[in-house]
Amino acid sequence: MEISDKYVYLVALVPFCLIWISIFLYRKDLRQEMLFMSILVGILSLLTSYYWWTTDWWKPLNITDTKIGIEDFVMGFTSGGIMATIYEVVFKRGLYKRKLHHHISGGLTLLFLLAQTTMWLFWGIGLTSFWASTIAMFLTASVVIFVRKDLIITSLLSGILMVFVSFLFYFAVILISPQWIDHTYLGGISGNRIIGIPIEEFVFWFMSGLVFGPFYEYWQGERLKAYKK
Repeated sequence: MEISDKYVYLVALVPFCLIWISIFLYRKDLRQEMLFMSILVGILSLLTSYYWWTTDWWKPLNITDTKIGIEDFVMGFTSGGIMATIYEVVFKRGLYKRKLHHHISGGLTLLFLLAQTTMWLFWGIGLTSFWASTIAMFLTASVVIFVRKDLIITSLLSGILMVFVSFLFYFAVILISPQWIDHTYLGGISGNRIIGIPIEEFVFWFMSGLVFGPFYEYWQGERLKAYKK
């Protein structure tokens, strides 16, 4: 089945939407975390797509024929909720009530660090959006792990799990439009691929999970414990 490139992005997001809905229905205790992270990453997805990704990384067609579209928000919204909770779901973990320091300012500082580092490396130094964001996410994740060493496993496994989850999106893309990747990706990436998928995508999803997997626990000052339904 092959469809117009204009609709591929939206249709390929169906697996992400189904996973998000499944987690939301199955784990009521994680709904607040899911919604917060979904909205946060959904907004960030619109901003980063507008200012960075569509400059030299990729420029997918969308149903509104605009620089960014509803698909970018859906991608960020669903992936944000998934990466924030995928570790808890797979390894059956839940959240403690707040017993640690509440990092409200720390959470804002992380976002500021992530944004400012990416902007400086991209606009100031002239790195591609891939390298600018990768370095910025690595730095941000390092801060989280340095402050909350108990979150290192959550961070690493969230990154690894998001790589596997992302396969579903790209598998859907290749299934419905084999040429979509060739038509969509720009010159700011290496051109190296794994099973037809740009290698930068897997790095991106790993780094995103590394940062946003433990973000809510860091921000709220919470720990994880065994989950009992």
